[in-house]
Amino acid sequence: MPISTPSSIPPGVKLQDDVIANDLSLKIASLIMRAAGAASESIRTDVGLLFIQFQSEKLAFATRLKHLMRKRGWIKVPPFYLPPGSRHQ
Repeated sequence: MPISTPSSIPPGVKLQDDVIANDLSLKIASLIMRAAGAASESIRTDVGLLFIQFQSEKLAFATRLKHLMRKRGWIKVPPFYLPPGSRHQ
């Protein structure tokens, strides 16, 4: 691999820490939902328990990630939904 320094990468090319953390939180949320779905669809109890264990590990990681994101101010709050025709006051 060529030797490079982080300062030589242009700012628009490398991902910022908050972008990486928000993408990671979306992936973790998706994995939590998939583990819950797989646990509920599994016929064998031992396989269902494995998926529940995977889900609990992902929940613990998500809790630590959320705490870190709050501490650093990286949480992006989506805009509020205003239905069409409602008055903004």
